[in-house]
Amino acid sequence: MQLGSVRSADGRVRAVANVDGLGFVPTGDLGAGFADDLFGHLLRDDLHQLRAAVARRAAGQPVTEPFDAPYRHPRKILGIGLNYHAHASDLGAQAPRSSPASFLKGDHTIIGPEEGIRVPSGIGRVTAEAELALVIGKTCYQVGVEEAWDYVAAVTAVLDQTAEEVLLENPRYLTRVKNYPTFFSFGPYLMTLDEARDRIGDLDGLVVKTMHNGAVHREAPVRDMIFSPAELLSFHSHVMPLYPGDLLSTGTPGAIAIAPGDEVSCELVGLMKLTNPVVGGDAGK
Repeated sequence: MQLGSVRSADGRVRAVANVDGLGFVPTGDLGAGFADDLFGHLLRDDLHQLRAAVARRAAGQPVTEPFDAPYRHPRKILGIGLNYHAHASDLGAQAPRSSPASFLKGDHTIIGPEEGIRVPSGIGRVTAEAELALVIGKTCYQVGVEEAWDYVAAVTAVLDQTAEEVLLENPRYLTRVKNYPTFFSFGPYLMTLDEARDRIGDLDGLVVKTMHNGAVHREAPVRDMIFSPAELLSFHSHVMPLYPGDLLSTGTPGAIAIAPGDEVSCELVGLMKLTNPVVGGDAGK
């Protein structure tokens, strides 16, 4: 099942779902007991019931509004740095070996598909990084690697931005360089884990592409990660609890410098593609 949010011309945001390619339908129209917002579905852990209800609504009229960010206010966004060997070499850094390098981002950084990524003035080179993200489906705390996927509701595409020139001054500036407004796009929708596996099989073979102005800048399969998604989730669950709707972005195969007028994309091959334009000026959030 695919789950997203759409925004109407009057600014109303509604959760929508799609099963078997039949078109997205509003979840709030499926009867009593279903939320009208996607984050609410994750909090209530009702995706199995929702899928059945969407399948029964196959004859309904699909929505046509553009996708918004799937939701805007997760409790946390957890990012991973240098999780592919090639990206570490981009920064002239040594990839971590004993444990993953991670950081947190605020929800003020979130934008949706086709929204502008803003490059703030005075911070130098900014990069965009395509990533696979895990969407937590139930509270996850102190879980093992073998059971980690049981806590994942869905996957989604991410474009994670970095003020790279500032980061190269001092790696301790990581929180600062990751938290400018518009520095985290995700979507255009979530795909439940079962559908992702039905489409491509083992997620180790999923190819993540960083694209710049329509061309592939860097691509790599998930199996080339230094720490697998399950290892990342298990490791961080022993540091902090992860809650429904939290996002764990698993690192990029390659970052690309961006400037106003560019277009960048994250393609999860066989699953989805997320695209954002790059614009100038500071975001007024």
